[in-house]
Amino acid sequence: MLEQNILIGGEESGGIGTSLYLPERDATVSALLLAELMAWHGKSLGELLRALHAEFGEYHYGRIDLDVKPGQKEKAIAHFSDGKLKTCSDWPVTRRENMDGIKVYLGEIGWVMVRPSGTENLLRLYSETSRADTTQRVLAAVSRIVKAL
Repeated sequence: MLEQNILIGGEESGGIGTSLYLPERDATVSALLLAELMAWHGKSLGELLRALHAEFGEYHYGRIDLDVKPGQKEKAIAHFSDGKLKTCSDWPVTRRENMDGIKVYLGEIGWVMVRPSGTENLLRLYSETSRADTTQRVLAAVSRIVKAL
């Protein structure tokens, strides 16, 4: 954040930092910025969230941590990285990113990411889709695929 023009950064555990104050996680400042945003717009947090959903659609996030056998993390990454993989369960694979694990985009519904833990024998599965039930279905389907590898 100090070297580039980055406005906000977040981490998996929920920490948020902003370059508007200190480039560090600070819950008090984040809460104050949110309160200021609500006051400036004259709307409740729920109203602001509904406006975001109306403009951009809803997104529902989920995560599963899988205990895996030795070598299974590598097999899972190889499986989802394979360009021959054209579908993931019921959904078309439209593109991939491999910046931190492998992120697979599933048509218009959203994405799933398979990311090995660097410190534990865990494979982390993340998904975000337009519906909460679809997010859970994607995570369950990918979990089944990984367990079968």
